[in-house]
Amino acid sequence: MRNKLMTALFILFGCSLTQAQNLKIGYVDSRGVSEQLPEVKAAYTQLGEFQKKKQQELQKKAEDFRLKVQNAEKEATTWTEQMRAAKQRELEANQEQLQIEQNSVQTEVANREKTLFEPIEKRIQEAITQVATENGYTYVFAKEVLLHFPKGEDISNLVVQKLLTSAPKNTPANNTSASQGAASTTSGTGTKPATGTGTATKPAGSRKQ
Repeated sequence: MRNKLMTALFILFGCSLTQAQNLKIGYVDSRGVSEQLPEVKAAYTQLGEFQKKKQQELQKKAEDFRLKVQNAEKEATTWTEQMRAAKQRELEANQEQLQIEQNSVQTEVANREKTLFEPIEKRIQEAITQVATENGYTYVFAKEVLLHFPKGEDISNLVVQKLLTSAPKNTPANNTSASQGAASTTSGTGTKPATGTGTATKPAGSRKQ
């Protein structure tokens, strides 16, 4: 019985060893890949602009509320108790509404971030899968979770090349960039320079993480 068990374990160990020798394992630096993609830079720029706009709107409403409180404090001495109680309820309702809008803005920003970056993350995952399949990799791990890795098994550059040669046309970030570019082109076609040459406009710098 013992001999049979040892034989079975030896066979299982031998099969596992053979399978391990046939494995081809690679890794990818996902952060490094994303930093080289134009649509990632465009997405960060759009997210930053959206967040800035919402913050400005909130600041305006917060300032309006502060002025209301300030005016109420100045006029309170002329109010009856009934007027004072009514104004107090009004200000409390205004403050509660302001808090609701602050929470709403946080949700809007999170949703906009998801809308902008989910398609990009999907593209990166698809590119990793394609590169792994084309080059015979059995497993591909994220570099961030590895403690030791051989340089030759880094497929990050292959993934970047795959992504850059199949640049997307319909991501949220690219659609907005294209619309802005079209508007810029249209606005510049009213009159032509006398020399017949035009000057290209450089894109604005992107906001890095």
